[in-house]
Amino acid sequence: MDDTFICAGLIYGPDLHHLDHLAPICSLLNIPLIVTEEKIATLAKLYYPSIEILLFEYMSVPQYLVAHFDIVFYSMPRDLFDEIFFFTQKLNQKRVHTIWCPHGNSDKGNSIIYMEALKKEEATLVYGKQMIDLLKRKFVFDQLKGYAITGNFRYQFYLDHRLFYDSIAEKEISRRIPKAKKTLLYAPTWQDYEHSSSFFDAAIPLIEKLPEDYNLIIKLHPNLHLQEEFHVDELIEKYQDRKNVLFLIDFPPIYPLLNLVDVYIGDMSSIGYDFLTFNRPMFFLNQNERDTQNDLGLYLFRCGIEIKYDQYPDIHKIIDQYFHYELRDFSEIRREVYAYVFGHPKPLEEIKKEILALYDDAFKDRNLNFF
Repeated sequence: MDDTFICAGLIYGPDLHHLDHLAPICSLLNIPLIVTEEKIATLAKLYYPSIEILLFEYMSVPQYLVAHFDIVFYSMPRDLFDEIFFFTQKLNQKRVHTIWCPHGNSDKGNSIIYMEALKKEEATLVYGKQMIDLLKRKFVFDQLKGYAITGNFRYQFYLDHRLFYDSIAEKEISRRIPKAKKTLLYAPTWQDYEHSSSFFDAAIPLIEKLPEDYNLIIKLHPNLHLQEEFHVDELIEKYQDRKNVLFLIDFPPIYPLLNLVDVYIGDMSSIGYDFLTFNRPMFFLNQNERDTQNDLGLYLFRCGIEIKYDQYPDIHKIIDQYFHYELRDFSEIRREVYAYVFGHPKPLEEIKKEILALYDDAFKDRNLNFF
């Protein structure tokens, strides 16, 4: 490895959902994380105390980053990075190398132009074979100068810091809901270009018809709250007295949350792939009535029960029937999909070595002069 490379992570803008992906990488590599939002800085210091957080005004970031760092880990596309940092790189006659870090493993982008935005990446981190196959289908993989397979590094990070994260989850989640027969997690995505979010159609029946002996945790995507803050807050206020319903807005670490729940309910969120780690029951809301048999964008739906749009009012009946009648067991297919997505478990030190080796693979014989 070339020790002359100085590295940092970067979250430029309000992309709070990138934090649980970049913070473990920064901790693993012992590099700082640069952010431009005070809220993200505050949450990062609270939930990822092992990393150094550098908070900058938007206009100050380019000069500091280009002057001090050679490689940046981020979850934005290179095109956007160059829009922000182009003139500072040119002024300093220095090209900052970048390594793309996926912010989840959802099935978004299979049917629309989305992952194609990565065509200018120099190097990437990938979880496993599924992500490699997707990048190949999008004609991105072959142009990469290097990549590192990380496996499920966020779960490994959670396991290595389990006492810390479980204590936080106990304080911020478990103590806020009663003991229950089952705890359900509803993790809708935001309203993206594919109109994927089921939140405004499914949340009310999920809450209104929730059995008294069940808990419901609703993990809101940060972008959904940014998009529809008034409507989301209105809904939260309406049900704030429901003791067995808990809305989570600013709780970035995913695995401590998943460890606490019995059932996953979602649409297109990448949290569904994270939940495969625990091999527990999953229910998928088909918001746009897409073809589950032939649509690659619904690949994860094979791991559980599909709930169609017109069935939303009967969500809890469907869940109850599944458990009461012991319907199809999806355990084996969940294991198979998990292996395809994340591969075999890797200790953090092995992951670190692969990432460090990527520096030489991708940037060997490439100087930092701007071109």
